[in-house]
Amino acid sequence: MAESLVRDLIHETQSRQQARRLAARELRPRRIVAGLAAALLVTVAGGAAAIELLAAAIGSGVHPVPGAGRAVDVLGRLPWRHPGVRAGAVVLAVTGLALLLAAVPGRMRGVPLDGADPRLAGVLGRTALRRSLADAALGVPGIERARVRGAGLFRRRVLVRAATRYRNPANMEELVHRAVDERLDGIEPMYRPPVDVRLSWRKD
Repeated sequence: MAESLVRDLIHETQSRQQARRLAARELRPRRIVAGLAAALLVTVAGGAAAIELLAAAIGSGVHPVPGAGRAVDVLGRLPWRHPGVRAGAVVLAVTGLALLLAAVPGRMRGVPLDGADPRLAGVLGRTALRRSLADAALGVPGIERARVRGAGLFRRRVLVRAATRYRNPANMEELVHRAVDERLDGIEPMYRPPVDVRLSWRKD
């Protein structure tokens, strides 16, 4: 029986990992246009460079690529400190950065939901998630305002800012934290972010 339980746990873990990979693949923007543009640019530049190098290797004095000879002559006469050389270096650096960004996958369209079936991938909008968590915080007696900021690129926590009219909040911050955690348990996001609650109250 213990062996069967271990086998079931391993199967469930593998199914969850497959579901996460499916969600990451299906819910991220593909950036097809950027990828095609980058592939076309690299193909054209690489092909022209290969043709010129082949011509130089066989000792041909003719430049097969139109305009390549003139460009080589102009670049050969320019010093490194020339503004045109610096501008060209900036253009190449920006182009390289654009190619790098084109290869980076985009941000997920919403928050993927947890699931054991690797054939299914659910998603919840980020705005809907923030509203739901704010509603959970407002459900705590005494909380009159609640604002939620979701996890971002540089912030891994869900930040809940709540306000109460009470002068002595006691354990209200803990109650808000618990209410938001319970709502997250019900939503079951695939990547569970930690929750940070900041409570403000009347000081006078």
